[in-house]
Order: sequence, then C-alpha cells, then structure tokens
Amino acid sequence: MDYEKFNTFCAALPVTTHVVQWGGSDVWKVGGKVFAIGGWQKNESPAYTFKTSELNFEVL
Repeated sequence: MDYEKFNTFCAALPVTTHVVQWGGSDVWKVGGKVFAIGGWQKNESPAYTFKTSELNFEVL
C-alpha cells in the first residue's frame, strides 16, 4: 500500500479528519483522537501505525 491508498482508505471511514503533523506525517483522527499515522519517513518503504485495543492487537 502506498501513501495515496492509505489516505484514500482513511478518508473513506466515517467522521475522520486529516492533518499533517510531526514532520509531514499524515495523521488521521476521529473525535480529535489519533487512530492512524502514515509516513514517518517518505522513502521507498512506507510506514503506517494504527491504534488498536490490546485485545484487537492480540487477534491481529
């Protein structure tokens, strides 16, 4: 997945907002709370972080 597809996916979710923070990272929020970050580094290996509960983390 590239950053464009990541942003398209996050934008399609209900009530999300997008800001660019922390040196150019794409930060996605719901109700002012971060749920996904893309682009810690703009290079050939995209990086993404998603917030999840401990139970969901174990399942994943």
